[in-house]
Amino acid sequence: MIVHLHEREEAVEQINSICLRLFDLWCEKRCVTPLAYLMHCWPLLDTGGASIRRLVDTMDELCKFHPDEVLEHDLWLPLHELAARADDLLVRHPEPSRLAAAG
Repeated sequence: MIVHLHEREEAVEQINSICLRLFDLWCEKRCVTPLAYLMHCWPLLDTGGASIRRLVDTMDELCKFHPDEVLEHDLWLPLHELAARADDLLVRHPEPSRLAAAG
């Protein structure tokens, strides 16, 4: 259980690191629309599944409704990496409270 908790914390830290890179990039380039989407769901209020899912859903909406912004600033790779890490976290490293309830 402690190994799973450590892996979960590491995965959340990787997600936060990607978001920080995106934040810095979008501030530097003054990309208001993507920045507004990111600020809607990050910094994470907690590390629970609902917050992570909200982050993924919000970034999906950015790609869906503003693909020109994403293409213009070559953001497909970091956004894909963010989605992959978040999905991995939600599937492979569930919240500790959910582990206890399942056991």
